[in-house]
Amino acid sequence: MNARDFRTLFRVALRRQRFAFAAWAGSFCLTLALLPNAYRKNLGSMELRQSVIEMMNSNGATRLLFGTVPRPGTLGQLIQWESGMIIMVFTAVAALLIVTTAGRRGEDDGLRELVEGTGVSRATVFAVQAAMGMAFSAVAGAGCGFVLAVQAPLFSEIPVRGSLCLGVAIFLVGCAFSAVALVASQLADDAVGARRLSLLVLFLAFAVKMAAESSGQRWLQWLTPLGWKEPLHPFTDDRWALAIPMAAVVGAFSALAWRLYAGRELHGAYLRSARRSKARLRAKSVFSLALRLGRRRLVGWLVGVVAMAALVGSMAGSFVTLTEKNPNYSDLVGKMGDGGDVTEKIVSIFSIIVGILVLCESVSAMASLAETEKRGILDVELASGASRRGVLAGQAAAAAVESAILAAAGAATLAVTVGASLDWTSGREIAWRTATQWPAAIFAIGFSSLLYAVSRKLTAAAWAAVGWSFALSWFGKILDLPKWVLDSTLLGWSFSPGHTEHVPQAVGLLAFGVAGSAVAAFLAYRRRDVLAG
Repeated sequence: MNARDFRTLFRVALRRQRFAFAAWAGSFCLTLALLPNAYRKNLGSMELRQSVIEMMNSNGATRLLFGTVPRPGTLGQLIQWESGMIIMVFTAVAALLIVTTAGRRGEDDGLRELVEGTGVSRATVFAVQAAMGMAFSAVAGAGCGFVLAVQAPLFSEIPVRGSLCLGVAIFLVGCAFSAVALVASQLADDAVGARRLSLLVLFLAFAVKMAAESSGQRWLQWLTPLGWKEPLHPFTDDRWALAIPMAAVVGAFSALAWRLYAGRELHGAYLRSARRSKARLRAKSVFSLALRLGRRRLVGWLVGVVAMAALVGSMAGSFVTLTEKNPNYSDLVGKMGDGGDVTEKIVSIFSIIVGILVLCESVSAMASLAETEKRGILDVELASGASRRGVLAGQAAAAAVESAILAAAGAATLAVTVGASLDWTSGREIAWRTATQWPAAIFAIGFSSLLYAVSRKLTAAAWAAVGWSFALSWFGKILDLPKWVLDSTLLGWSFSPGHTEHVPQAVGLLAFGVAGSAVAAFLAYRRRDVLAG
């Protein structure tokens, strides 16, 4: 491997994804910069923390999602328990996207063929792909550890040693899923398939972590990178030495990826794509074609929405009981949900959790339009006589139908599970609150349509609105942000027959989504060439 070629190619790859690095790692660091003071303000006394920890550890839902809260419950332990787990999951997602973009996406676009045609070796190309994942993981881990460490003089309960240990845990998770993405890029026959396979592994990894928490078999945590934080014990024991076998596992996966890469032909794959078939496809319209092309994506999101709704809904009764026992914790829950009594706040929080998934699917559906343009499907549609405005309108309509199906499925699942674990009045209320998160999805569809119409490359920027809405919904009120900032979220504007105060906002979201799609279809999209944006 030529070191000079590696440095040049790595700088080019880094420049191409500099915005992804900054957006993901920057959001992690910003979150950890604001949370310590918010935790101290809302959970100041150790007595309050003890009661909260007791409730969290006895609640099945929070234990499955985040694990057991360490004792005695310092600020550092609380931050790594909840926020650390969330950041680890998003680090894994970001690493998967970055590595598949640098690797398989570049191969699909012909960049790897061009680079190797200049004399760069296959080993150098693979090393750059692996280095991109490791570089992002290092930036995320070092950034998070540094942001917490510099706050050590302000918060005695956030020591430097624990901050760095949490940074190491985040780094190892990013490296592990970077290696998973490298393996998936060799197995699948394009970037889309590699991402789906990688996300499936991420889902299974989280399932193994939940199994470890529910069964009490701690050895299972070693089988999933999402469970590695627990043996490291950031802010408790800080077991640095255990990072060595974890790094060895990452190295083994990377070696496997190299062996698969070395034995694969350019544009080849070890697994046959289920999306390719010699059978002829007859579509009556661009709308039916969009639905047909998105059916696998819809099924995957449908399974995720139903599973998440069933999980959180089944815990509604225990959440309400535990919250009612502690008025201080009730105040904390009140900052995360809307409504009067405890039950209404819990219903609001659960509906937002499902709403986030519906919002993600809507953006994913519109992002697939850029993928069809790159794969040449759009050329075929236009050559068959379909208009540009018809293609964009058909995709937007298909995305709206898919999001409606997910919202309805999530509402029905929450209604049944919340009704069974709490009461059927709350079940009907949460069904309304979840179903009426749909206008947020329509807004996201319209916003994505506008971005796509301006430039195909801008379509991914719609994920910024999703991340912003998620952060405000989860942490906004805890951080005591101004009301005008909190009102900029897309989520939480749901309503029911008994609570109609958010109807104007929901109608506004719906109107913007429809208008945005219409403007994109009839004006902006006509002003750029296919694949030129």
